[in-house]
Amino acid sequence: MGSLKSLAQGFLVATALIWVFNVAALLVGGDAWLGLMYLLIMLIPASGIIILKFKNKNHEEKDMQNKWRNLLFSFPGVALSFWLFDVLTTFYAINIARTSIELNPLGWPWGILGAATFYCPTLVFSYILLFRLKEKISLYAALPVTILTLGMSVMNLVAGAQNFQVFVDTAALASGVRYGFLGLIVVVNLAVPLVLKRMVVQAKDSLNLEKS
Repeated sequence: MGSLKSLAQGFLVATALIWVFNVAALLVGGDAWLGLMYLLIMLIPASGIIILKFKNKNHEEKDMQNKWRNLLFSFPGVALSFWLFDVLTTFYAINIARTSIELNPLGWPWGILGAATFYCPTLVFSYILLFRLKEKISLYAALPVTILTLGMSVMNLVAGAQNFQVFVDTAALASGVRYGFLGLIVVVNLAVPLVLKRMVVQAKDSLNLEKS
C-alpha cells in the first residue's frame, strides 16, 4: 500500500506542476478564459487533497531506508504523468488540431507502445528492487533505474510542452458558454470543500462514538 501511495504522490505532484505550466501558458499566450478555467479546475482536487491531508494526519516514524525507498518509487509516478501529458497533447495536435504528425516510426497511435514497453517493465523492476528485495544493495541498484526513467520522461515532457503550444495557439472557449462554465466551476469549487468537511466531521464523530 505504501508503494502505491508513493507512486500516486509522484504522479499528483508532477501533474500539478504540468497544470500550473498549462495555466501560465494559456494566460500569457493563449485564451485567458481557458487559462482561468484551468486554474479553477485545478483548485477542485487541490482543496480536496488539503482537507483530506489534515484529516489523515499520520505521525508514524519511518526509518531512513524506507523513506528513500518511498521517495525513489515516487519518481516513476512523475514519469507516468509526463508520459500521459505527452500522449494527451499528441492526440490533440494530431487528431483534433490536425497540425502535427507522429515522428515515431511506428506511427500514431502505435507509437504509444514504444514508451509503454519501457515504462511498464522499469516500473515493475523498480518495485521489486525497492519493496521486495530488502537488501541495501537493491536500494542502490534502483537509483540508476530511477535516473534512466526520469531521463526518458523528460523527453516526454518536452514533447508534451511542444504539443501543448499547438493547443495554446488554436484552442479558445466559445463566448456563449464562458460564463456558464465559470459559474459551474465556481459552484463545484465551493461545494467540494463543504462536502469533504462534512464527511470528515461525520467520520470523526462516528469514531468518537465507537471509542466511547
